[in-house]
Amino acid sequence: MIGRRKKTDRRLNIALIGCGRASTDHLKAIHFFEKRRFVELKAIVDKNEQAIESALASRPAQFKRPLLSDNFDEILEKTPIDLTVIATPPAFHFPLSVKALDAHSHLIVEKPLTLDMGEAEEMIALAQERKRKLAVGMKYRYIPGVREIKDFIDSGAFGDVLYGSTAVRWGHDQAYYDQAPWFGTWERDGGALMNQSIHAVDLMAWLMSAEPLTATAVLLRQCHEMEAADLAVGTLTLRGNRLLHIEGTTNTNPEAKSASFFLRCERGTVSASLAGGTPKISVIGDDGKKHEKRLLLNALKNRIKREGFGVIGKLGNPYTFLYGNMLDAIEKDRVPIAHGEAGRDALTIVLSLFQAGREGRTVSYPPVDFTLRDMHGLFDE
Repeated sequence: MIGRRKKTDRRLNIALIGCGRASTDHLKAIHFFEKRRFVELKAIVDKNEQAIESALASRPAQFKRPLLSDNFDEILEKTPIDLTVIATPPAFHFPLSVKALDAHSHLIVEKPLTLDMGEAEEMIALAQERKRKLAVGMKYRYIPGVREIKDFIDSGAFGDVLYGSTAVRWGHDQAYYDQAPWFGTWERDGGALMNQSIHAVDLMAWLMSAEPLTATAVLLRQCHEMEAADLAVGTLTLRGNRLLHIEGTTNTNPEAKSASFFLRCERGTVSASLAGGTPKISVIGDDGKKHEKRLLLNALKNRIKREGFGVIGKLGNPYTFLYGNMLDAIEKDRVPIAHGEAGRDALTIVLSLFQAGREGRTVSYPPVDFTLRDMHGLFDE
């Protein structure tokens, strides 16, 4: 039974590390729960003072000014932190996560969780050892209605899942990759599949309860001056005689970004798209019966029951529901919807596709003794 979120005696102290573009929606979500006295933004950390000032400019005037620093260690020395949000470039996720967990802080880490499978395993193990919650910013899981669709699929109403397909056409011009030396590199960015498409990879694997067996892929660098691939097309064979097809590219029109999802079951089809910021969803059985309106209405009712009518204005920001879910996970000792293992699995899928593309063959899942370092020179040989 879903009930209204109840106030607690003490707010959770939050530290936000990283004030780049990924931090914007995090701050909106933090402010939503700060206004309701569930959390307090205690600290902001970034090496760039201008980035910190930009983050502060969006902060409502009635809130306390957080501690500001370019060093997370300094913050930990000054105040206890209950929840650390890491929104830095991926290369910094692991060392910052270790510091936060060693300080007994819960964690929200932006996608990808990390770019190395060994690091991902260490983060998960350390969170379990410290009895801290670890969530990953896989925001598609938190879009209202997605959890309800997942439950509908799992109920077997359409029979078994047969196959799925996703295409992420998230165009970027060369200026995007010229922003910083690490953009578009293999080891620190991962290219179109790892950076722009991992949300979709995670969502489809989750909806399908995927257990990958093998991977095949083609990787190309077509339109950008960068090290990694700006087009990746691959297929995963899954346990149960099923397939998941994945396309990810940044070669399309930057002004017309889109993502599409298709899931075929024995007796029905689930499809969705996101274009121009507008989502479309269809859940239709082979008998012609449509289910999406009921599922979306239930999703809306559930969110309002939990967070109040004020959440209606936040429906377009999935991070609102990521933070709500994290508060529930901490309070009730539950596993977050996008837990650390989900971040590890999405990373592993992408690395499997990279290995298949690098070696020009079908490879077994998960990859063994394969890292992003092995991708160097792919297009220069």
